[in-house]
Amino acid sequence: MSDTVENESRLNAREVEEALQKLSEADWARAESYADFLSRSIAGCDGNDLLQMAMEKFINMRRRWPAGLEPLTALFGAMRSISSNELKKEMNGPIDTPAVVSTTDESPDEEQGRPYAIASTLETPEDVLVGRQLVEQVESELSDDEEAGLLFMLWIEGTRGAEAAAELGWDKKRFDAARKRLLRRLAPHDRQG
Repeated sequence: MSDTVENESRLNAREVEEALQKLSEADWARAESYADFLSRSIAGCDGNDLLQMAMEKFINMRRRWPAGLEPLTALFGAMRSISSNELKKEMNGPIDTPAVVSTTDESPDEEQGRPYAIASTLETPEDVLVGRQLVEQVESELSDDEEAGLLFMLWIEGTRGAEAAAELGWDKKRFDAARKRLLRRLAPHDRQG
């Protein structure tokens, strides 16, 4: 019975199409403006792409459009959700897509005003991905030892020794005990390479 109630409270594909066709030119302009705003930090996606993705999800019934919800509100919510998901994928991915990487020692034109990086490592995207996977594996293995897990997170950020102990608010004895437990847990991964 709950499926019936849920289906009645959402628009079907035909009703979605009708709601989209009833949008005025001003509403479409607002939808496009929302889409441009929400897509500004997603690499390889502009406002039109984002708006198309939202409409496609509604029409193919992969996203719920609650009955009675205004079309602009429904589109904005869908685009915000898609934008958030895409941004999470980019941030958790192995490649920093917004960065401009130079393979020479020369900096890009000063007028561009864009951040840039000079390749100074032979690390490949695959190396970065393997590193992230290893960090995730170690974090899950440390789920039963909160102190070692906190220390591991600080080590990843580059904070070590007395500075790490101070940031955690631990005395030397507590810090050393957590450090030793962490090193024991990391030892098998050290042997793997």
